[in-house]
Amino acid sequence: MKYFLFDIGHVLVDFDFQVFLDTVFPASEQHQNPLSDRDLEMHNAVETGHISDADWVDYLNETKELSWTTDDLISLWSEMFSIHKTGHRLFKEVMASGVKVYTLSNIAKHHMDAIEKNWSGFFEGAEGLFLSYQMGVRKPAPSIYQQALETLEAEGRQCFFIDDRPENIEAAQAAGIQAYQFIPENYELIREAASAFFEMT
Repeated sequence: MKYFLFDIGHVLVDFDFQVFLDTVFPASEQHQNPLSDRDLEMHNAVETGHISDADWVDYLNETKELSWTTDDLISLWSEMFSIHKTGHRLFKEVMASGVKVYTLSNIAKHHMDAIEKNWSGFFEGAEGLFLSYQMGVRKPAPSIYQQALETLEAEGRQCFFIDDRPENIEAAQAAGIQAYQFIPENYELIREAASAFFEMT
């Protein structure tokens, strides 16, 4: 058995994180790295399920002088997301070919809720979703790949993975997975490699 693992952000959907920054930080506070170390720590915590979306909203309200609800956060992200046409088309084509498709993504619950709000049934047809907020760990930590492989009862050589970030690709390759960076320069290479790997016509 072979498996195709898709990252979500900048593979199946695009998002403009600057919209989030512009909403949270006044223009006068904008600079190259507006997020503090504590902000990043809390962001990582919500993406690994160590805090809830409500906890993340409470933190933003307290530190950024906001008055958001979780629904406000979901609505903002729904505005930030757009379909990645190339990646989404490949996602649908691979599922239609009969290949077992999964996701493997660093993502929080409110991101998933925003995607579903925009496109109901977006992940319909996928065999399963490996999501960092449910797995308790984010890429490129080796354990997230091992968890996925153990759940699939598969070896790395049975899996084909695409992700936009090079560090995530390197970690996947270290686990024995055939992995490719999903960037415009590689789209045709990925399609050809996937066709050969899965013997798709």
